[in-house]
Amino acid sequence: MIACLVIGFVVFNLPAYLHESGSAHVDFSLGSVHTRIQVVNGEGETVLDEYHAGAVTNLGLNLTFAKLTGDPHYNQTTFPMNLTWVGIGDQGTLNTASTILPGEWNRTAATQHDWAVNSVNWTLVIYPDTGPYTADCLGVYYEAEGNSLFLYDTFSEVTGIDDTFTITLEIILSAS
Repeated sequence: MIACLVIGFVVFNLPAYLHESGSAHVDFSLGSVHTRIQVVNGEGETVLDEYHAGAVTNLGLNLTFAKLTGDPHYNQTTFPMNLTWVGIGDQGTLNTASTILPGEWNRTAATQHDWAVNSVNWTLVIYPDTGPYTADCLGVYYEAEGNSLFLYDTFSEVTGIDDTFTITLEIILSAS
């Protein structure tokens, strides 16, 4: 009797979730990206400490749906990797159509942690080489090299970055 009641509940409520075409519609949001960047100079002074929202690229959305569906309309050979790499660069022109950070000068493997039902975090510390560099954007990639930018964020520009600086990043991606 309980199974019948549950099935009856679903059947009676199903029309509320259907479009006129009879297809079900579910809202899925992939794009809640938040990053924190801290830049400390050689004297131990915090030059930058920011936390704000970023964006998922068009390539990132395609990667998501390719992995979710396995649909042959997505080039499956383009999306075999997982999100592991974080880059930092000098913004230039950056938007959701971008596949690589402009002026990228470092790409480092990050540690994934704090997996939850709807989110994952990446953290890493970047120790730049001699430089000097300018930085105002970061991104998460699924390849160590090449055009595989999944998400990005921008921040206030920092100049004169060299081997005395330490850059700490945390990136949080969630879906709802």
